[in-house]
Amino acid sequence: MSLNVTELTEAESWEFLGLQEVGRLATAAASEPEIFPVNFATSGGRIFVRTAPGSKLAEVAVNAKVAFEADQLGPEIAYSVIVKGVAEILEHDDDLVDAEHTGLLTYQENEDSPKNVWLRITVQEISGRRFVRVG
Repeated sequence: MSLNVTELTEAESWEFLGLQEVGRLATAAASEPEIFPVNFATSGGRIFVRTAPGSKLAEVAVNAKVAFEADQLGPEIAYSVIVKGVAEILEHDDDLVDAEHTGLLTYQENEDSPKNVWLRITVQEISGRRFVRVG
């Protein structure tokens, strides 16, 4: 059995991201990489994440350069899209309205830790691959 690997176009990569709900945000502050599973949405060529105050925000405040990945695994086919970009904590009303319009829902939210802070990732690079088992 072999593996056929196909590079996705930029449009195919965005299409794949638009169909996913969960990805991983990678940050690096003080030379310590961190990876956080997050719910996300895409809009206008950007990625939006809703989170609670904590280490993700602290990491982004120190170093706004991030990586982001979403993937999907199946028995015969898999996808992976990787993004490199710059994250910012949204504070202005017009930016928050744009973020809210994504309709992003989070899986883990409670009264003790409301996810009321938005991050927006401006994408600088995007690449994707499709892996298909052959034979």
